[in-house]
Amino acid sequence: MIKLCASYGLKMPARHEYSSESFHASAEVELPGNTQGQELKAALHSLWSDLKAAVIQQHGSGAGRPSRTPPVGNEPVSAPAPAEAPARREPASRSTGTEPASKKQIGFLLALARRKRNQSAEQVRTWLQAERRQNLNTLSKADAAALIDEFNGN
Repeated sequence: MIKLCASYGLKMPARHEYSSESFHASAEVELPGNTQGQELKAALHSLWSDLKAAVIQQHGSGAGRPSRTPPVGNEPVSAPAPAEAPARREPASRSTGTEPASKKQIGFLLALARRKRNQSAEQVRTWLQAERRQNLNTLSKADAAALIDEFNGN
């Protein structure tokens, strides 16, 4: 017996920017042990064609999916033209630096301080309170950025 394995996959751009949808089918069949040459190639081609048809059917029957024609051979896949241009996002308002520091900023600041001063988080908190008059609970984004720059040597 000869085991023949084949698969076919298709990846198409989705409705949302930087996303995609994947469609895939695979199969495994056994052929008689005396199958050779052109018979083997024909069986593989037939199996591959069936898988391609199944993927195209799967792609076309997806509820709510836009209809797209799958690529042929090595044709590049292009995103379909959107029905309407996506709403333009207004840039987020610029930070004034007076907002409270984020948890990520505090975590990064503590990691840098512990590494530079070789102290525990609590010792770093105490040092910041005594030496810098900085409380991590009320630290602003601007103050946290300045301390991070200082610990980074900027």
